[in-house]
Amino acid sequence: MSICVIIPARVKSKRIPNKPLVKISKKDFLLLRTFKKIVKKIAQEDIYIATDSKKVLISMKRYSKNIILISRNCLNGTERCSYALEKIKKKYKYYLIVSCDMPFLNNKIFAFFIKKIKALKNFDGITIHANITDPKILNNKSVAKITLKKNNIVENISRLKINNNKKNFSHHGLVLLKRKVLLNYKRIKNTALQLKEDNEWLKLIENKYKIFSFLNNSIKPEINTKNDLKKYFPIRFKYYKNIARVDIK
Repeated sequence: MSICVIIPARVKSKRIPNKPLVKISKKDFLLLRTFKKIVKKIAQEDIYIATDSKKVLISMKRYSKNIILISRNCLNGTERCSYALEKIKKKYKYYLIVSCDMPFLNNKIFAFFIKKIKALKNFDGITIHANITDPKILNNKSVAKITLKKNNIVENISRLKINNNKKNFSHHGLVLLKRKVLLNYKRIKNTALQLKEDNEWLKLIENKYKIFSFLNNSIKPEINTKNDLKKYFPIRFKYYKNIARVDIK
């Protein structure tokens, strides 16, 4: 299967400073835990990390040889992956972008994407969505909401509830793209709505790219905010009072 994973890892996150390197256990920091989950299903040589930080490079070098430092200022993680693609020697057919803040990933998710990869014959990318069972999620700005057209092509993405009389689903940061789409991403025009919503996938939707979404309720949430850290890793979070100063040795 000609597929690889690219993990964008940015340290200048507004909601969680130094986000990829925040420790969540004695042995793991957020990016490393996510990496360990991925390597259980995807070969290590087919996993790449695209980062803006030498700290990330130093912290991950014992685990991966595929760390790409992107010095230019990128608007989002997908744009960083688009530039990283130019430095990946092997030409894969498909690229799965996985956020660095997904420590609860399981093998079923990757198996699901591989199983559904044939759908890319008719679309520019595929992703997954989940049912929203907690009403509070609809008003939670840290969780992206999507609506779908009748053929399950993504219609809209927003951090707020989408009030168009259609069912809102939650979207959780995994998108599988064709090589040409990811390579061109950095050249695609940014849109006013994309910039307002601060959502990198909305850029594709606004520019008429077809992203098909499958329902998958097994996907677990990302660590988007400090409150998420308190909820899932309370002991470690209390220990690191200033997460911007966490040192990885």
